[in-house]
Amino acid sequence: MKIILAALNAKYVHSNLAVYDLQAYAKVQLNQITCRKQPEILIKEYTINHNLDLILQSLYREKAAVVAFSCYIWNIHEILTIARELHKVSPETHIWLGGPEVSYDSEKLLANNPFVEGIIRGEGEVTFYELVKIWMQKDDWKYGIDAEDVYEGVLGITYRDSEARICNNHGRPPMSMDEIPFIYEDLAGFENKILYYETSRGCPFSCSYCLSSIDKRVHFRSLTLVKNELQFFLDHNVPQVKFIDRTFNCNQEHALTIWKYLTEHDNGITNFHFEIAADLLGEEELALFRRMRPGLIQLEIGLQSTNPDTVKEIHRTMNIEKLKMNMLAVQDMHNIHQHLDLIAGLPYEDFVTFQKSFNEAYEMKPDQLQLGFLKVLKGSYMEEQVENYGLQYQDYQPYEVLQTKWLSYDEVLALKKVEEMVEVYYNSDQFNHTIPYLMNFFETPFAFYEAIGDYYEENGLFGIGFKREARYEALRKFMLQCMEKCDMTCFSHTVLDNLLTYDYYLRENAKSRPSWCLGEAVDKAEYHNFFKNGGNDEIDLTHTGYDSKVAARMMHIEPVSLPAMKWIRDASNNPVGNEVPESAATSAICYCLFDYDHRNPLSKDAKVFVLTHL
Repeated sequence: MKIILAALNAKYVHSNLAVYDLQAYAKVQLNQITCRKQPEILIKEYTINHNLDLILQSLYREKAAVVAFSCYIWNIHEILTIARELHKVSPETHIWLGGPEVSYDSEKLLANNPFVEGIIRGEGEVTFYELVKIWMQKDDWKYGIDAEDVYEGVLGITYRDSEARICNNHGRPPMSMDEIPFIYEDLAGFENKILYYETSRGCPFSCSYCLSSIDKRVHFRSLTLVKNELQFFLDHNVPQVKFIDRTFNCNQEHALTIWKYLTEHDNGITNFHFEIAADLLGEEELALFRRMRPGLIQLEIGLQSTNPDTVKEIHRTMNIEKLKMNMLAVQDMHNIHQHLDLIAGLPYEDFVTFQKSFNEAYEMKPDQLQLGFLKVLKGSYMEEQVENYGLQYQDYQPYEVLQTKWLSYDEVLALKKVEEMVEVYYNSDQFNHTIPYLMNFFETPFAFYEAIGDYYEENGLFGIGFKREARYEALRKFMLQCMEKCDMTCFSHTVLDNLLTYDYYLRENAKSRPSWCLGEAVDKAEYHNFFKNGGNDEIDLTHTGYDSKVAARMMHIEPVSLPAMKWIRDASNNPVGNEVPESAATSAICYCLFDYDHRNPLSKDAKVFVLTHL
């Protein structure tokens, strides 16, 4: 018998932890019982960008007795499309669904999709194993299963009985997380993938937009197991491990123990990602963070809103001032990437209060600011309040908000432009010196991103596949237009062009100069002589194995004006490793030496040495 666990991931680099857990748990349990023949349980992973017909062909060729799909908000449409077609060409294949997207309206989903036989609700490991045992007992699948006889005692499922009636069995209580096998003992198949890992399930908070709030029973994997598994990742130099714990630091002792272990056993390579409540961080955690290697961990923080009425209405527990204080403290360490989330479309959040939330979030200086839009998830408290909030949202995935009692669709569209500009000019990490300079000429950060969004719309720039250099050109032209329309006292066109140049070369080892660069490039003969000489009296580049030709290729020298260098030197967000000495102020022009072999582990910026002469 062949059973397929099918996953449609959002991207190729993703993997689906759920199907691997189901497969691993079932295999361990089956090995402990006497059975005539073990079923073949296979995992088939695709992405939502795959051609759906090719996925259908792939699943059909497996000739499986059961195909069980892992369902999420981003893939449910594609899965139902594939499942419907698979049933047409292979009606003897039994189709099951599981996952958060089908766990809270399972009866309605079965009623609307007669080709689906059943749904696994909630935690699926034990339920899937019990179903596998039932399927194994049926020798002849041609005549189907008498569902009324065999499924009645299985907790956590919704199914059709032998008379096509939809039955909804009682839910299954949480299992011990220690019973879940570690799925990564063999890393074959996970090359070039992000590895997902969990040490807890459930969430103690009650946020109305989130499904995790439905079950507040948080249960943990024992730290003895966790430490052994973390060591496996470290020993194998895994590039990144993403913890999927909903609020990783809801238990301080649990979180601290793991963070201490990672700090003490750091391999210098692996990055660990955590979703946390930043306001729960204490001095002990902050002191530990200061000891960490740059890039050892990264933090994702859900702010969502700073409007007190909104925070109260969505049942969120949060000390915003402490969150801000902790984020700024971590930012000053220059060793931990912080990702901050905002949600537009929440109750009591109108266009004005959202601007305030945005500006206050911006002041927290996250490395990435994610402006998202409310998703009205099935089974959430938010869904129950649709009428009270005047919520209009998409009928199809991802069920995103269109308008609310407080926010019109026109305003949603205005925020969409801001979202895009934040992605391009903030989250890209490519304008880290230019944008802070430009902020001096706008009343608020929101006003800047709103204005450049309007510029993009007026000039038909949305939806264009830009080359990187063109993004700089667009920003430059936008600011020149602003200069013509407004009196921007103290604005310097020269500083802007030099900051654009500096930011450009921080990331790009480009040998052809962009069009906005001022002055003359370094003379080629002088450039190559510099490297032949191994530097000058200000910097010695020579080291064991030094090759002047390689150095000339892997470095770049660019003249930058004194006013721009003063701005870079004095800016509070000056990146770690970019050395801008006071001596730069003694020269009318400086020379920035960009070293692309040595990059900032967080921003990926080249290391910079500022020279007064060549």
